[in-house]
Amino acid sequence: MENSELIVKFTGIASLLLFVLANAYYPVRLIANRFRPWSEEVILFFKKYLDIHMWMNVIAFALMTINASVSNDRTIFIYASLMVTIWLTLAGILKRSKKISGDTHKQMRLLHTQQTIFVVWLVLLTWGIL
Repeated sequence: MENSELIVKFTGIASLLLFVLANAYYPVRLIANRFRPWSEEVILFFKKYLDIHMWMNVIAFALMTINASVSNDRTIFIYASLMVTIWLTLAGILKRSKKISGDTHKQMRLLHTQQTIFVVWLVLLTWGIL
């Protein structure tokens, strides 16, 4: 196996695993919302997991970018999924920023958490891989 193939495989698998682990935050949070009020331990867990969620997504995005630039199998779907990933990553980072106004913060939360965008991202990524 040549070097670039190894890089493509590693970055693809690593970014996929990181995206899955990072974005498990949302279903876990939805399930936990049914059992409110939360204990201090649960509140602390979600605060830590939110930081982990953000950093894992940023690292997965970097790996995905490397994967898309090294891969010989570039398609419009891979680039489209990369663009959606850029949007979701930037929206997530801006959402965490304390320098933006409350209205912008609400708009970013709405756009960042839209399940439709996430589904579009998954479809584009799947078509790009197949």
